[in-house]
Amino acid sequence: MSRNQRSAQGQNQRRRPQQKRQAPVDIWRDPAPLADIEPITIPSEAGAVLRSLGDPPLMHGSTATKYFTTVIERAAVIAAALALSAEVLADPEAD
Repeated sequence: MSRNQRSAQGQNQRRRPQQKRQAPVDIWRDPAPLADIEPITIPSEAGAVLRSLGDPPLMHGSTATKYFTTVIERAAVIAAALALSAEVLADPEAD
């Protein structure tokens, strides 16, 4: 096999299958209307789902669960504060 035949054969192996080009997207089109905003409610037990799974399979798993629950509760407080600042927090008395 000559060198030219080998290089031609190697080029054939390196070719990628050609993909169909997608139609261009008009980025200046009018967007669809946004969905109505639903009020955000504050969960009474933010870490309940995590605790329902049981302790993680780690050394001192119960301690890890306490730390994870603390992080989840803190994230829920921050989310509630953001919802309040955006005026989308549900009224707790409406329930």
